[in-house]
Amino acid sequence: MARIAILLRDRCHPTECQWECQAYCPPVRMGQECIVEGGDGKPIISETLCIGCGICVHKCPFDAIKILNTPEADESEIVHRYGYNGFRLYRLPNPPTKGITGILGPNGTGKSTALRVLAGTEVPNLGQYGTKASWDAVLARYRGTALHAHFEKIARGTLRTAFKPQYVDQFSEEPGTAEEFLVRTGADPAKALKSVGLEHKSGRPLRELSGGELQLLAIARTIGTDADLYLIDEPSSYLDIVHRLEVARLLRRLGESKSIVVVEHDLALLDYLADQAHLVYGEEAAFGVISHPIAMRSAINTYLGGYLKDENVRFRTEPVRFVAHPPKLAARRNVLVAFSPLEKSFSSFHLSVGAGELAKGETVGIVGPNATGKTTFVRMLAGVEPPTAGVPPAGVTVSYKPQYLKATSKASLRERVDALRGDPTFDVGLFERDLVPGLHLDGLLDVALPDLSGGELQRAAVALALARPATLYLLDEPSAYLDADERIAMAKLIRRQVERQAVSALVVDHDVYFLDLACDSLMVFRSEGAERERGFGSGPYSMREGMNQLLKDVQVTFRRDAETLRPRINREGSVLDREQREHGEYYYELAS
Repeated sequence: MARIAILLRDRCHPTECQWECQAYCPPVRMGQECIVEGGDGKPIISETLCIGCGICVHKCPFDAIKILNTPEADESEIVHRYGYNGFRLYRLPNPPTKGITGILGPNGTGKSTALRVLAGTEVPNLGQYGTKASWDAVLARYRGTALHAHFEKIARGTLRTAFKPQYVDQFSEEPGTAEEFLVRTGADPAKALKSVGLEHKSGRPLRELSGGELQLLAIARTIGTDADLYLIDEPSSYLDIVHRLEVARLLRRLGESKSIVVVEHDLALLDYLADQAHLVYGEEAAFGVISHPIAMRSAINTYLGGYLKDENVRFRTEPVRFVAHPPKLAARRNVLVAFSPLEKSFSSFHLSVGAGELAKGETVGIVGPNATGKTTFVRMLAGVEPPTAGVPPAGVTVSYKPQYLKATSKASLRERVDALRGDPTFDVGLFERDLVPGLHLDGLLDVALPDLSGGELQRAAVALALARPATLYLLDEPSAYLDADERIAMAKLIRRQVERQAVSALVVDHDVYFLDLACDSLMVFRSEGAERERGFGSGPYSMREGMNQLLKDVQVTFRRDAETLRPRINREGSVLDREQREHGEYYYELAS
């Protein structure tokens, strides 16, 4: 075993504590310099002198220290290291000659760092953080390996790369229109915009585009660039299920002649996209290890099982299991919430939603393309948006988590919860007992809300919503910004809390795996008209019936994996695809 000491520098505030890490450290008390003050006034922890007792971890008032016992690491495999007690990345994925390679793993384990290294925008220091990194050292390290030719092209400046960044919302701050944005980057604007269906937005200023439109624009810019290697970081963010599949088809066509590396957390999409994948395991903000390439089907199953056989590494305590969703017997459904038909009219859009019923302990997913009225429906039930016709259910207590989150207070999550102690509309016990460990919020309690990342703020918002006693929970896109592990944990927690408290929940989301794990039934939303000026919502339906309706519109079929029962997208024109279309079964009728 190797021991890694990590200092989370953004959390460490040595002027605001009593240096408990040093004061209580057993080796320090024995006269050894295990923890000393660094040049910036923050502690430096010696990994060779550390005995792994964990006392400093528990004594630190800011949760800024991690002491990890890891499988013996081969120091020759370190690719990049951010300082002595900083994050370190082991190994790199191998870009294919042509085709698509996926990268799958938790946030904070080095996936984006790996993409930057492969793109040549960051020179790896090979663990030698004290010296200036150089391509000569990199070439010497990787001599005789498949990556040597790749880095040699980067060093010579002959490798053309196109990089799609993770955070596309930053493009909204740039001047000009969508067409001008593409012209500046050298892409053919007419061809690029048409490829993603944004030709009607060519003259629209970037600041007026939605998150999904910015994502499509970023993808159009990337694939519209003539390059040898395409690096795509999280292409599904902000996109609905229809656009996710359209983007996947675009990338697959490009992958027939080009080399593509994709980081993605939507497991169904990645399974459909990539030919092979590298799994990433490790500890957030501490270290990441990139596995050797694995065939796609085996990669997803290995990831869900949590055991990497070739490297004898277990990174999940128990495997993730999916279940088929047989329809619930009507006699067993205890109706808790019933809503009448609702309508809402805007200047250019009209929404109609049919009547429906929600049972005790039932989680209902809301699916459909963007701009079909899903969020408007949820806002009407929450009392935020008054309906034009119809009345929201009376006598129903609602807890609502909106789609877009913004921290309006500089308080920490702990301070926010402490202010609610004694408030009958907030269950502090449930929050601390179930939601904090279930959503892995322990290390975020003392961080100011504006300093949380998108995924961290999402988990905090869902926890605050679920801690409010209610008859009906309304959660709008709770999986946004989360990695695959966090999505799985949240899906299980939502379902468990709803069943345990015998309440109902409506969940808007686009991730098929998330919906399959969290939901018992589905409401389906569609739109009509040349400009999608009319939206319609109906249901709830059983999972099978609801997904059949949605996927028939999208013209894609799913099956259940024989080993894990997870949903898998069928290749167009495959035997299973043709059989399921003939039977009208677009969702998991047959196992592979």
